[in-house]
Amino acid sequence: MTVASIRSYERRDLPLEERLPSLARRFPCLKGAEGLDPFDPAALHEWAKGRGAGAAPYHAALFLLNLYSAGPWEPFDVLAAARVWEDADRQMFINWMRVWRF
Repeated sequence: MTVASIRSYERRDLPLEERLPSLARRFPCLKGAEGLDPFDPAALHEWAKGRGAGAAPYHAALFLLNLYSAGPWEPFDVLAAARVWEDADRQMFINWMRVWRF
């Protein structure tokens, strides 16, 4: 894999808070989310809790927040997320699992 083909969320040389916006932009349900760039966990959590459009953005936000830290938010539940995510969001999670290195 060439350096040009590596997405910024895959780059372990970058701090986590710089990698998370790149990852978040690939989840369709997070389009327009607050607190992503620059990454602001509190703003993202507030945005996700206030969503009236359904649970998919909430679970995607919990995924990102739990990657960042075990904060004052609920734990991420992959099965609950898989039930509400559209195919593109589920596929992005699968793609992430294939390449992510902590």
